[in-house]
Amino acid sequence: MENKLYSEYFITNSGEKSLAQIIKGILPAKADCLDFLVGYFYFSGIEEIYKNISDKKMRILVGLEMEKELLNKTSEIDFLWKKQKSSRQEIRNEFNRSLVELFNKTDFFEGKKETEAFKIYYEKIKNGTLEIRKTKEPCHAKMYIFSYRDEFSEEGETPGTVITGSSNLTYKGLRGQNEINVRFQHKTEFKDAQNIFDKLWENAIVIADKDHINDFEEGVIKYIWYEKNPSPYLLYLRVLYEYFKIDTSKRIRTPHDINKKFFNLKYQEDAIRMAISTIEKHNGVIISDVVGLGKSIIGSTVANNMNLRTIIISPPHLKQQWEDYVDEFKINTARVFSRGVISKALEHYRARTEEDEKWLIIIDEAHNYRNEFTLDYGMLHELCQGNKVMLLTATPFNNQPSDIYSLIKLFQIPTKSTLQTVNNLGYSFRHLINLYKDLKKKQKNKILSEDELKLAIESIAQQIRAIISPLIIRRSRLDLDAIPAYKEDLKKQKIEFSKPAPPELLDYDLGDLRNLYLSTLDKISRKDYDDEIDMHDYIYSDDIQDEAIPPEGFHAARYKPIMYVKEGCEEEVKKLVEEAGFEYHLFKGTQRNLAKFMRTLLVRRFESSQTAFRISLNNMLSNYNNIKYWIAIRQAVPVFKKGMLPDIEAMYESTNDIIPEMVDDEIESAIERLQARGLFEIKTEYLKDSFFEELDIDIELLQNLKKEWDKVNEEIDPKQNKLIKILNEQLTKDPERKIIVFSQFADTIDDLDKKLSKAGLPVFSYTAGKASPRNKEIIRANFDAGYDDHKQQNTYKVLLATDAISEGYNLHRAGTIFNYDIPYNPTRVIQRIGRINRINKKMFDELYIYNYFPTDIGESEIRIQEISTLKMAMIHAIMGEDTKVLTSDEELRAFFIEQYKTIIENDERKSWDTEYRTELDTVIHSKEMKDALNLPLRTKIRRKTSLPEEGVLVFAKKGNDFVFKYSDGYTKPYDRTPEDVFKLLKTNKDEKSYKISETFDETFNMIKTALFSDDSESDTEKIKRDALDKVRVMIQTKTYDNEYLEDLKTAIELDAISGYALRWINRMKPSEYATLSEKVSRIYIQKALHTYDNISHGSETLILAEEIESDSVILAPDVLF
Repeated sequence: MENKLYSEYFITNSGEKSLAQIIKGILPAKADCLDFLVGYFYFSGIEEIYKNISDKKMRILVGLEMEKELLNKTSEIDFLWKKQKSSRQEIRNEFNRSLVELFNKTDFFEGKKETEAFKIYYEKIKNGTLEIRKTKEPCHAKMYIFSYRDEFSEEGETPGTVITGSSNLTYKGLRGQNEINVRFQHKTEFKDAQNIFDKLWENAIVIADKDHINDFEEGVIKYIWYEKNPSPYLLYLRVLYEYFKIDTSKRIRTPHDINKKFFNLKYQEDAIRMAISTIEKHNGVIISDVVGLGKSIIGSTVANNMNLRTIIISPPHLKQQWEDYVDEFKINTARVFSRGVISKALEHYRARTEEDEKWLIIIDEAHNYRNEFTLDYGMLHELCQGNKVMLLTATPFNNQPSDIYSLIKLFQIPTKSTLQTVNNLGYSFRHLINLYKDLKKKQKNKILSEDELKLAIESIAQQIRAIISPLIIRRSRLDLDAIPAYKEDLKKQKIEFSKPAPPELLDYDLGDLRNLYLSTLDKISRKDYDDEIDMHDYIYSDDIQDEAIPPEGFHAARYKPIMYVKEGCEEEVKKLVEEAGFEYHLFKGTQRNLAKFMRTLLVRRFESSQTAFRISLNNMLSNYNNIKYWIAIRQAVPVFKKGMLPDIEAMYESTNDIIPEMVDDEIESAIERLQARGLFEIKTEYLKDSFFEELDIDIELLQNLKKEWDKVNEEIDPKQNKLIKILNEQLTKDPERKIIVFSQFADTIDDLDKKLSKAGLPVFSYTAGKASPRNKEIIRANFDAGYDDHKQQNTYKVLLATDAISEGYNLHRAGTIFNYDIPYNPTRVIQRIGRINRINKKMFDELYIYNYFPTDIGESEIRIQEISTLKMAMIHAIMGEDTKVLTSDEELRAFFIEQYKTIIENDERKSWDTEYRTELDTVIHSKEMKDALNLPLRTKIRRKTSLPEEGVLVFAKKGNDFVFKYSDGYTKPYDRTPEDVFKLLKTNKDEKSYKISETFDETFNMIKTALFSDDSESDTEKIKRDALDKVRVMIQTKTYDNEYLEDLKTAIELDAISGYALRWINRMKPSEYATLSEKVSRIYIQKALHTYDNISHGSETLILAEEIESDSVILAPDVLF
């Protein structure tokens, strides 16, 4: 009996008797009128029964609110009903706003069935068959009253059915989840229920009915995407605004607010706002404005605004400048550390940091930390972990994908990035890194043409820009000139930029020294090496190719003994190398490339000056003799441990292979000091005779060169003498235009200082060794146009400097640059120009650049236009294979101009987004923009175009980042770069839109499913697998503190520690297990895990969708890679 009663009166949504089925059984034939009292009005319930209510009169009484649960899941806005409302109209408005939010911020109404349900809902309100009211006081009750038609009422004895219980008018309540409801059909029960409902209805607040349809249309229909079809131009403007707007609502302290000696520039203010916002959203930012636009000022102002304890990592020669900024910008808690003592910065941090405290870490010239396997990077990664990070670099994109990835990993955890431009940051970058490596192989094997290679690399660069665009702030001078707001601001403040002229060539005649120069160059120049050696590549390359050095040439044998190991002895040597902590194959590549680098160094010092070359000869001879002595005493060749390499890399401060003021004695002495850190020896019996033969050849060659050059009077220096003449002429012609002479070597600068001063020229020299406060003050007083007028001096007209001064100094009282050495690195030339092309004061309309070359006067008149034999030999030796096609001075000039233009185009080119930012500035206050900003979210249109592709493009937002997803309906949806997308979206006011097609929904739903999903592959990096294997073994064998090891394992799995730490773990010997937590500290691991746990990806919002049809379709482009 109980089972019968239970089945007759109780409805639980189990089995076949769900509430929805019961209602559907009542609705079609029996029911005439419906009165529903619900806690929440969930449209999902209407959608369940909409086909059966089109001809029914219906009243819905809402006790609480509209779709509360759904809204809370899909919107950042909380639409909780307040207990007290000031008016019925306010309650009605609130209800309408809730429905608008539900419609526009969820996919609840998307799809044909859902749209049709809403259409019926809307029509019923208009025709008076649906009324909605809200109870005056909150009511949690749920009751469904179905009034039967007369023919089913049994002459009034069964007037209808009442269902009451736990179910709301939702999909879950009607069908999807367990509920308990009871059904009554007795006349008395029905009338009681009807009376309760009517009383509540009478006092309720009208939300929607026929009499208030205008309110409903003005409050709901007007603001939802339903049956909207705006023009493509409005959609374009909306995307333009969403993507490029800068939030200026927050109050910030500007440079002038902090210190009245500074002035405010709009482009800097915008950068400060964007940097603060980016750091808050993504834990870090890369400020990458080109040289001369004030990155340090922007960074210092950001630090003042953030008011966190701060550590600044600076190049050694800029340390004093940063300490000045700390004082001037009132960054009261900041400490500045030279990049050579990151260990001290880390000690300072560890000793003072508190649990959950955030610090600000500023890293100037951050591109120096592009290799995550160095000791310095490892320490820097720990310093940055869990903190806020600001990277300053003018060259973030000039290198391979792995370089920029290393920088980003300083404040992003790849497996759970705050970036939403990709689903998996680590996977995406590893994919691009492998693509780049593949391209380099194809280039080397000449599989790709230059044009094909250029296109492929640009495509990779575009993808990188798309991924990291939320993290980068980068403007060039062209951008400032093109964006109206910036241009007008600069004009208003009377700030202009000088225009650098293309480089000109100046020659000097070697006279009687010509033959000695040629023979010397022939002996020391590398004849097997086409490409410039990058310090990063030479240290870490595993590319081992045979060399073809002539028997009488300079082999640099002492730098690569590993290349001479006898057959049959490789296993013994390999064991020695691996015991010392090396990967054998990588170590071979390192030694070979180090030998190349030292040969190249000798050639460059020879070209730079006689003095630099003589010093190198003496030092190399001394060190070769030391090696010979070692061999004689110990019958072994010393090989230095891998620990030296980060230190060598730190010596060479450039991102490429320039060696700022590094002379051989400093390099050699640094290497000698590193012996204390440990070395290993290769027994002489393991090495081929050719090693010792070539060692002797090198010594004999160096000795002979020294003898020949010892015969030359040091006062006979045609290069210096011609420079003295040129400088005198130029200073006489234009005495206001000061001059900077750059060399990469301190020895050259010191020698020039003596000779030019002796010649009576007003010269001052600067190298890293002379970086005293007094000398910096002299430079400012004589060469900085922005220095206080009453402090400016004219004691010196010529500044002789190494590249230590090419960063961080304003030298714009100078208008001419001499590159005393052949400028084999155009990027360094641009940085030099940046010292005299500053933002704060224009001194000259044009800036002059001169490159300085040796030549012959005595050649026959018929060959006067050809490049001299000597000049050609020198250029080939310094610059490699690219210059071998040059046959005339004019071609040489054109080569340097083209090289200069190429780097200028990369560095000073207009950013891809400048035209769009400019357009946004133009239309921001227009009526069209106002209309665009009123477009409902999830608006969808169709376009008819002549674009070369067609498909569906979706613009969405997750957290703080935007995503563009595309599919042609046949291929898997994929991300499109913003650069691509804005080309597709850009249109004019006249283009018409059309209703979406019948096929739109299928493609659109496919894109929605893929929009924020992560289908990337799992991490399979060997270095990570090996580290995990070792840690797991330690856990199993209980070798160390298991709690620490479990955390370490998790951090490795999450990709949250540096490559240096992983490599150290892999090379760790059992005897070193006890020191593990010293090398990979507990606080480092805890900060990494805490950061991971606290990353929130934010809410997901689909903004707009556009269906593109084309009358000139070619095959839709595949994903490039």
